[in-house]
Amino acid sequence: MLIMEKIFPQDKKESWEIGEAYAQSYAESNLSAIIPWGITRDIKKPGSSLPGADIVGLYKHESGTYFLFGEIKTSSDKQYPPGVMYGEHGLKHQLEDLCQRKEITNQLVNYLAHRLKNDKLWTQYADAFKKYMSSGEEAVHILGILIRDVLPSVDDLKARTKALEKFAVGKKTIELIGIYVPENEVKKFPKIIQEEHERRSVSNVKKE
Repeated sequence: MLIMEKIFPQDKKESWEIGEAYAQSYAESNLSAIIPWGITRDIKKPGSSLPGADIVGLYKHESGTYFLFGEIKTSSDKQYPPGVMYGEHGLKHQLEDLCQRKEITNQLVNYLAHRLKNDKLWTQYADAFKKYMSSGEEAVHILGILIRDVLPSVDDLKARTKALEKFAVGKKTIELIGIYVPENEVKKFPKIIQEEHERRSVSNVKKE
């Protein structure tokens, strides 16, 4: 249900886009994340001035609420780690930018303020903002999620975990998650979603 809420029926979806929706839904269900209104889609609209963060929201912790920023990659690459980890748009570079470049996190903080003002989440936003400013703009939770349809291996994230340790100082926390679906299933994601949209459309017609 959570995945379908993030997938718009009129859109033709690629496997990686459905992978993002899957990862966001997983984060909301299992990682204390709040990701409002399919926010990734809005950030990536043509003409948007925002940096391309896949996860922008809030992180619930026993000590309060923090800003949540992250990246998602989907890959069927048989190598460990997969190629999506590297390059200008790879997970490695994107997560390091979120950890180091305050101009990126500041833009995302401002974006959330615009979207959440007068919303029921505003109180939690204000809590996260106070922590962010009082920590010298360091109090954020950085999340990286890798969706794979190969045999699980610690080698996918082991090197990246070690490399990111140096950024997890003060109030900044970093979490890396590998999600493994059955082998060779990623390419089937679009068909599965399309069939589910069609099934729901038929169900709605019958109800009317």
